[in-house]
Amino acid sequence: MVRRRQTQLTIAQVVLFGLVVPEVEQLMVAWLREVDRALNDDDLVDDVLAILRRRWPQSSRRGRHGTPAETVLRMLALKHLMDWSYDELEREVTGSLVYRRFSRIDAGKVPDAKTMVRLGQLLDGGVLKSLLERLVAIAHEAGVTKGRKLRVDTTVVEAPIHHPTDSGMCEDAVRVLSRAIRRLRAAGVDVGFHFRNVHRSVSRRMREIAQGLRRRGERAKRAIKKPYRRLLRITGRLARQAHRAAEAARQQSKRMRGRTRKRVDRLVAHIQTMLPRVRQVIRQTRGRVLRGETRTPGKIVSLFEPWAQIIRKGKLHQPTEFGACVKVQEADGGIVTDVVVDDARADASLLVPAVEHHIRLFGRAPRLVATDRGFYSGHGEQRIVELGVLRPVLPRPGYRLPKRILYERQRWFRRGRAWRAGGEARISRLKHVFGMKRSRYRGRHGLDRSIYWAAIANNLVAIGRHPRPPPSAACQGGR
Repeated sequence: MVRRRQTQLTIAQVVLFGLVVPEVEQLMVAWLREVDRALNDDDLVDDVLAILRRRWPQSSRRGRHGTPAETVLRMLALKHLMDWSYDELEREVTGSLVYRRFSRIDAGKVPDAKTMVRLGQLLDGGVLKSLLERLVAIAHEAGVTKGRKLRVDTTVVEAPIHHPTDSGMCEDAVRVLSRAIRRLRAAGVDVGFHFRNVHRSVSRRMREIAQGLRRRGERAKRAIKKPYRRLLRITGRLARQAHRAAEAARQQSKRMRGRTRKRVDRLVAHIQTMLPRVRQVIRQTRGRVLRGETRTPGKIVSLFEPWAQIIRKGKLHQPTEFGACVKVQEADGGIVTDVVVDDARADASLLVPAVEHHIRLFGRAPRLVATDRGFYSGHGEQRIVELGVLRPVLPRPGYRLPKRILYERQRWFRRGRAWRAGGEARISRLKHVFGMKRSRYRGRHGLDRSIYWAAIANNLVAIGRHPRPPPSAACQGGR
């Protein structure tokens, strides 16, 4: 049964946290104590509770007690605050009185890593977005941010894949399809052909390609064509065999029962998902290596993460990145108000929706909006002024008229550009402190989870480190 909070205490909890260590909160560092206070919000817990109860229809009324929603929220927040893995989360919470109290576990049993993995997967982008917006409201109420400024920028979040090469993706295709065919045969499916293990042949072709690439220029291109033809021949034959095996398994699964039938159906669905991607890999490899075609419609860089894009941001240390372009929207006080994947990769189209989202959160338009040159457009600048922005700091790219040059030399404009530069530091913090540099989780939904948890962790730290006056001083000021 899924509960909101831990209600009944055991004798060990009463003794340990009531007599031996009566005030565990005083052992917390100051910012973590403030984060603990912020996570006491009922709306945050209720959002998590609704998602956990959606997993099983009757889980709100019957069944044994599961992990409370409050504990799930706090442990997942602690994981991303400290940039831990699930195993590290279990180990650190088990061995620390402070983390036990923060997670509202006290002397109870700490959920293991596998349990937290399953529970973490339930919190998708939709509920995490609502948690982020609620934290923005909490920060606004606490005075961490006033909502007077807004800066927007984009960055690249890398996909959880290895560096893509044509030969490497062909090798992945062979490995995935061979494994699926072997598992179909182990489940009792008669595939209708003699299946041969081709891993040794693929390894030889990979070595030949590596040796050919040691040469330079045209000699290297000529040297790799022959092993690539052999590798493509093996991959294509295995794709045809996988298609035949899936058709045979679909017909034979009708006579199967129980777990065996479910297992076969899952394998068939997996093959049907992978076959179009494998054919695309064969098509683009044949075009690039054998025909010299650099542009192929529907090009992919990974069999497992087909959403990953090839992105060039002009970085000297990393000219080409593989992942997704993400918009990071930040208000004053270091509060990230929105993170969203920009599939179109058109910065100028993100400006007006960012201001409209800011108005929905704070109830008014920001006084100042600062972006880089990529976000500029005449229509966008005019539109945000109509929405109520008093000082749009949008540097115009390309040729500028003398009037525009004088406009951008104003003191408030230059100060706004200097404040916008701080957004680069915020993005760097999201990437290197809260793990947004590379997606933590697999799949397109995993990307959303990664970026939202990084923003949530950033906002919790910003709330925790914001100085608050003592209650007595606040009351005197109110009088």
